[in-house]
Amino acid sequence: MLNELNLAIVGHTNVGKTSLLRTLTQDSELGKVSDKPGTTRHVEAIKFSLNQGKKIVFYDTPGLEDSIALFDYISRLNRDNPKQDGIDKLQQFLASPEAKYQFEQEAKVIRQLLNSQAAIYVIDVREPILAKYHDELAVLTYSDKPILAVLNFTASDSPYEEGWKQLLSRVGVHITVRFDAVFPSLEGEERLYSGLSLLLESANVVLSLWQERINQQRLTRQQTAKLIIAEALIDVAAYSEKAKDDITSIAKIMQNKVRQREHKAINDLLKLYRFNIAYETNENLPLVEGRFSNDLFNLEAIKLVGISVGKGMISGATIGASFDLALGGITLGSAALIGATVGGLAQAIKHYGSKIKNHFAGYTKMSIDDAVICYLSIRLMQLNASLATRAHADKRPIVLEKLNESAWKKGKLPRSLQVSRIHQEWSSLNKKIKIGSYSEQRQEVIDNVANELQSVN
Repeated sequence: MLNELNLAIVGHTNVGKTSLLRTLTQDSELGKVSDKPGTTRHVEAIKFSLNQGKKIVFYDTPGLEDSIALFDYISRLNRDNPKQDGIDKLQQFLASPEAKYQFEQEAKVIRQLLNSQAAIYVIDVREPILAKYHDELAVLTYSDKPILAVLNFTASDSPYEEGWKQLLSRVGVHITVRFDAVFPSLEGEERLYSGLSLLLESANVVLSLWQERINQQRLTRQQTAKLIIAEALIDVAAYSEKAKDDITSIAKIMQNKVRQREHKAINDLLKLYRFNIAYETNENLPLVEGRFSNDLFNLEAIKLVGISVGKGMISGATIGASFDLALGGITLGSAALIGATVGGLAQAIKHYGSKIKNHFAGYTKMSIDDAVICYLSIRLMQLNASLATRAHADKRPIVLEKLNESAWKKGKLPRSLQVSRIHQEWSSLNKKIKIGSYSEQRQEVIDNVANELQSVN
């Protein structure tokens, strides 16, 4: 059995070889993708170490640009020795001067193919079957390597698909898989690896370990994403500021801090799922062109997702700020939690003496409204759900889908998050607060909130 599986990804220029690799490896930063032909100019190895000391290596190769001229050249080289087999023909070509000049790119592909155990031949089924593809396949089959054909861009019907299958069969490539690199399905990915297992039985263990790794990676990323979101929500829920005569300006400062915290969470999610942050934000702009164009503190946007908006939201420049009870020194969202009702007000005054002192000095404690935090949670959960199923070759703006009905959508924080309201030391947004001393208790609440997020996704 193989300890290391080397797979060459081959095909014509601009058929989606690098895009396929990005999807299979779940990494959008792999290689370069462009509509311009010949973007990949060198062979690039992507190595992964697996359990049991096994390895899998994908080789992203340049496109075969001039297969008609290449086939004719190889045929002329072998004119005086017609008994040479395919491998002899390719080796003679690689030893010729033109392998370093006119056919330099093609020589890189052939050399890597001969050094691999198998090849994945990528086809753009939207393309008509031209003579260059006949010659291209003829040259590749000279290698005597198992070749799996991937029919790419199958999300929309193509009149050429059956013709491609017939051509592949005629040249001896009998295993084909429909797998769209931009709109992939888990079933398509499983068929791809099953096809490779049939072609190369000695690689079954490596392929099985690779699939286990990918599945575990998906699960781990989703669990980590929930923790990223939960920590952002706790940072915002525990955040507060004191204001005296400058309520409007403090509210604006708080809004900007919360926007920045959301932006950090977004970047952390993109990085976690290995989407290129610079590309997504600067070119694709999914967080501007999609639902995220609505500001966190936009009342209409909050209402649009079914969140109830309380009276505290409608206060001009202070939209999104909750104010303390008249004497209790706590946020309205925390009142029920600690029992600071009218009947229990004396106990609250005793416990929150310093806050009441601030109140009598003319200060008001401001915190972020429950509805804003619920809206933030829904936005981040929607982004997470999209990234978890998004192909790494997909360059369209991210579309955020609706989630199931939950307490979050009613503008009410779950109990697991309410407790952070009375712990200013848990928020990295608060000034002069060092959260390290409270990390254990804070982490426990983060875990609880993450579990709450899992139940509504």
